[in-house]
Amino acid sequence: MKLHISLFQLPDGMYVATCAEIPMCQVLRQNKGHAIQDVKKMVQKFLQERAENGRPFIPELREFEVENITVDD
Repeated sequence: MKLHISLFQLPDGMYVATCAEIPMCQVLRQNKGHAIQDVKKMVQKFLQERAENGRPFIPELREFEVENITVDD
């Protein structure tokens, strides 16, 4: 199964990593590499717990478009 990680840096320098298909799997770390590594671990734990409880995870993503937002000076 292929899953996606969304990664962005906050103004204070911290990194947020989230699994796009499992939004509750989200971490906040000072280091980009640690953020990616830790969110992967969280996803593995999530999937393992679901499997142990007989609840397979079948992701469903939908795409949508938004207009570009511009800021007037």
